[in-house]
Amino acid sequence: MTNRKSRGVRWISESIDRGVYVASGSRIIQVTSAPIISNNIYCEQPYCTPDGGIFAFIRMHYAPSGIVTSLWVCDLKRMRIAMIEPEIEMGIGCCKYSGIIYYVVSDGGRRELIKLSLEDLEREPVFNLEDVPPFRTIGSVTPDQRYYVNLHIPKPGLCQIIRLDLKKGSWKVIHENVDIINPHPQFEPSKGRDLLIQHNRGGLIDEDGNLVRLVGEEGATLYVIDYEGNNYRPLPVGKPYTSPITGHECWIGDTGKILLTISPYPEKAMERGNILAVKPGDERAEAVSKGHLLGHISASKDGEFFVGDEWRKPGIPIVIGSIKTGRSLILCTSGTFGGRPQYTHPHPYFTGDTGWVIYNSNVTGIPQIYVASVPDEVLDSLRD
Repeated sequence: MTNRKSRGVRWISESIDRGVYVASGSRIIQVTSAPIISNNIYCEQPYCTPDGGIFAFIRMHYAPSGIVTSLWVCDLKRMRIAMIEPEIEMGIGCCKYSGIIYYVVSDGGRRELIKLSLEDLEREPVFNLEDVPPFRTIGSVTPDQRYYVNLHIPKPGLCQIIRLDLKKGSWKVIHENVDIINPHPQFEPSKGRDLLIQHNRGGLIDEDGNLVRLVGEEGATLYVIDYEGNNYRPLPVGKPYTSPITGHECWIGDTGKILLTISPYPEKAMERGNILAVKPGDERAEAVSKGHLLGHISASKDGEFFVGDEWRKPGIPIVIGSIKTGRSLILCTSGTFGGRPQYTHPHPYFTGDTGWVIYNSNVTGIPQIYVASVPDEVLDSLRD
C-alpha cells in the first residue's frame, strides 16, 4: 500500500469570538472563517478525541472536475486548524468518540482506506480498496477497530452493506435490502456486536445514482442486525408504532439503547415530545424529553445528555437536555438557514468531555463551523 506516514502539519487560526449567549452563559466561537464551505461531517458518531480536544471536519469547493472534499482537524485548546488531506472520497467512518477515523483516498486510480489518529495525527493505510465497490455514505467502525461497514447500491432496488475485515484484509456483503438507501449504519460503540440500520421504506435510487424518492408513504423505521449481518431485530419506531422517524438516531453511550427523533403529530407534539429511546427487544419506545421538537440528535459520550437542533423555530436553536430527567434548555441559536445541502444543517454534537457543542451554521452566508461552550452549572441544572 501507499506509504502515508505522519507528516508535519501547518496550523492556522481562523477563529472569531462571537460573544456569549446570555440565557445560558455559553461562549460562541466561530472556528472556521475562510470563504469556503466547512462542515463538521455529521452528529451521530462524533469525530473527536475522547477528551474533546481535537475534532475532524471537512471542507468542500467546486472544481471543473466536480466537488473536491478535503479533511481537516481542529485543536480546540488552541483554537487552531490544520489540513490533513487535500482530497478525500466518500466513506469517512469511525467508532464514536474513539479519536480514530477512517477515510478514503485515491492516488493514480488506486483507492485506499486510511486510518487517522486524531491524538497524534499519525496516518496509516489499512485496506486496499481496488476491488471493493464504491461507498455511498458515512461508514462505521467497531470499537476494536476490526470491522468497517458502508453502503453500496449496485442497481435500483438493491442496497448492500459491505463489511471490511481490517485484520484479515478481506471484504464481503453482509446484508441486503431493497430500500435501505440511507442506512446511517452505526456499530454499537461499547462491544460492536450490533449494527443499527435506518430503513427508508419505499426509498429509491435510479440507475445513475440519483435520489428518486427518499422514503415512501410508510415512512422510515429502524432495525438492528449483528456484525455478521444476521439476527434481524426490528425496533418499534415509525409506523405503526409511532409517527415516522425523522431519520436521525444514535446509540446512547454503552447502554445498548438508541436515541431518535420522530416527526410529531402537531396536536400532540408539545404534550408528548418527539425524542424517544428504545433498545432491541422493547415492545415500545419511551419518551425522553418534552418541550422542544428536535430534528438531528446526538448523545454525549457518557450517555447522560442529548443535543439537537430545533428546526421549527427561527434561528434553529441548539438544545441540550438530560436523557434521565428529560430537562432541556436552549444552549444557543445556530442562526443557520437550513436547506437541502447537509452543510446547512447544524448537526450538533458534544465533545468527549461534554465541554463544547460543535455545530454548523451558514449565518454568515457561507457554511462555517462553530463551537458553543457548555457551562458546568448548565449541566448541573439538567440533572436531578
